[in-house]
Amino acid sequence: MKKAFLAIVVVLAVSFPMQAQKRVEFSKNADLAFGNRVFVVEPVSYLGYGYHLKSRDMAPAQDAFNSEFFVNIMELGIRPSRSFMIALGVDYDLDQYRLDKSHVWGTDAGIMSAEMAGYSKKNYSRLNVHKFAIPLSFELKAGRSAIRIGAAGEYNLPAVVKTKGATADGVTTIVKEKVQDVKQFNYNVFGSISYGGLGVYVRYSPSQVFAGNVAPVVQTFTVGLVVGFGM
Repeated sequence: MKKAFLAIVVVLAVSFPMQAQKRVEFSKNADLAFGNRVFVVEPVSYLGYGYHLKSRDMAPAQDAFNSEFFVNIMELGIRPSRSFMIALGVDYDLDQYRLDKSHVWGTDAGIMSAEMAGYSKKNYSRLNVHKFAIPLSFELKAGRSAIRIGAAGEYNLPAVVKTKGATADGVTTIVKEKVQDVKQFNYNVFGSISYGGLGVYVRYSPSQVFAGNVAPVVQTFTVGLVVGFGM
């Protein structure tokens, strides 16, 4: 995961200066102006990486490195003025929920001890939730600084649990299984502050992540870095 995070940072550092230049050229040639309003269509406008703070119900077993990664696929915006934009986008989001070395995820999104699951040694157990989100946001911009707030509806795909560990007879196994007990539709609210396209964001999901009776009650509060807002 550390290597993946470093790779993301490198991609951000290389791609977004190029993306910013493309967006300047795109604005000159492809935006549609009607009176004093400018309609903007921008592919891959932003991406971000953040950490989920601990959930009360997961705290005894939760690893400290719960995280999310999201990338914008397309954003449509209208600018009534140079300092204000209303935008509607489509995002891809990956949430990861990890457990400590004494616990594993079950296929019902329940948490059990590694020993009960048949592992004498556990390397990792993570639950990946893939989703698509449609965020509606409002951006205020002053120079290179920008503030954005909004809300998003989420469509969750079936989650996947991946666990690696050694069984009692010493055989190392990697088990990958689908989890159906994830709510199909969720929503969140978010806000960000950025300068020159680099900023920090917070996101809160009031709705529960899981739907099963044995799954923990998880409402995510996330903080992280975002690149692209306000560029």
